[in-house]
Amino acid sequence: MKKILIVDDDDTIRDVLSYALSEFGYKTFKANNGVKALEALELNPDIEIVILDLRMPVMSGQELCPRLKKLKPSLKVIVSSAFVDEITLKELHDIGVRCILRKPYPLELLNDIITDLSRCQEI
Repeated sequence: MKKILIVDDDDTIRDVLSYALSEFGYKTFKANNGVKALEALELNPDIEIVILDLRMPVMSGQELCPRLKKLKPSLKVIVSSAFVDEITLKELHDIGVRCILRKPYPLELLNDIITDLSRCQEI
């Protein structure tokens, strides 16, 4: 069973993603900001995938991503954001992010990507 950390400051998005991913058979963890996400990964080092919002208080997704990768280099990061410009895309690519889902997206697409990360278009 894949273990997935959902990092988003929007309670509804976190809860909907967690519920849907649980229904798809995944174990989920939730964090509402970058600091909580780092704590969750330290407490649960077997987390394999992070679904990460970019715009959050305390620590943005762009600030968080390199810290997550430093803790666990093999971690797969799926950025889930409505706001991604070309500069942000380049910065994300430079820090190792290869998968971006622009909100809103169908939950089935997210499941397909988690099942086979190669299905996500590389940025």
